Amino acid sequence: MIRSGLLAAILGLAGGLLGVWIGIGLGSEAPAGESFHVLIHDELDLDPDQEARIEEIEARFASLRRAKETELAEAREAIGEALLRDKALSEDVMAATARYHDAMLALQLATLDHILEMRAELGPDQAAEFDSLLARAFDDQG
Repeated sequence: MIRSGLLAAILGLAGGLLGVWIGIGLGSEAPAGESFHVLIHDELDLDPDQEARIEEIEARFASLRRAKETELAEAREAIGEALLRDKALSEDVMAATARYHDAMLALQLATLDHILEMRAELGPDQAAEFDSLLARAFDDQG
C-alpha cells in the first residue's frame, strides 16, 4: 500500500515536471512575447531615442533570459537525475525541485521588471497604449 502510494507520488511529480518542461519549452519559442515586442515598436510611435533605449533594454533582458533558462534546464536535469537515482521524494529531489522553482520565480520576476523598465521609457499616451497591449498579451496567453 505504501509502495503504491509512493509510486503514485513519484509519477505525479514526474508528470507535473514534464508538464512544466513542455510549457517552458513551448514558451521559450515566445511567439507571443516576440509579437508583443513587435507591437511595441509598431504601434507606440516611439521616437528614435525611445527606440534606442528600448532596444538596449531588450538586449539586456535577452541575455538575462538566456541565463535564467540555462538555470532552469540545469535544475530540471538535477531533478531527473535525483529522481532516477533515489526513486523517492528524497532530500536531493526536493532540493533540486526547490532550485527549479527558485529559477522559475527569478525568470518571472525578471520578465516583469523588464516590462516595467520598457514602460518607464514611454510618455503617458504611449504608456496607456502599452498597458492595453500588455493586457491583450496576457489574455492571449490565458
